[in-house]
Amino acid sequence: MSKKYKILTVIFCIGVMICGLGIGIGFLEFSSFTYEGMQTVGRTDMKTRDIDVAFEPGDEPYRIWRQREWGQKEIKTDSSVPLNHVRFRVTYNAERVTPSAYLDEEEKEFHFMARWSGNDVYDMEAMMEAKDVILQNIKERKLVSVDVVNIEEIVILVNPENEKDVELIY
Repeated sequence: MSKKYKILTVIFCIGVMICGLGIGIGFLEFSSFTYEGMQTVGRTDMKTRDIDVAFEPGDEPYRIWRQREWGQKEIKTDSSVPLNHVRFRVTYNAERVTPSAYLDEEEKEFHFMARWSGNDVYDMEAMMEAKDVILQNIKERKLVSVDVVNIEEIVILVNPENEKDVELIY
């Protein structure tokens, strides 16, 4: 083997060792971080509101398509709910969303919506706050998830007499 190839082989081996050393140091640094969970960013103005939607019971039950973030897995009964009504009890961030609900008679389905009511400046503020939170936590050797609150909770209530007239679909 010529002297030139021996030098190139040594340089290649040194490069591989330096890369391995860098990966090892990077892994050690990253493994010393701790996860601190979720942190909320942005302005919050939490409100709870009841939205009542009337329906006319029939042979088939009306459907409510459950969304994963609701958390609720069953419809609750409450005698304070008017007969032939579904009540959506929503805890939401009024700075970001406006909740509403309606009934699609043709499909026999209740629909819940949360319309965005914020503005672009607010979203930019939340994004900059999230950046600051993440960087500050990295300096403290912590990892965090950041989120803005839109809907905190939705509870679906019906009158006990209408329990069989409505079903929650996953």
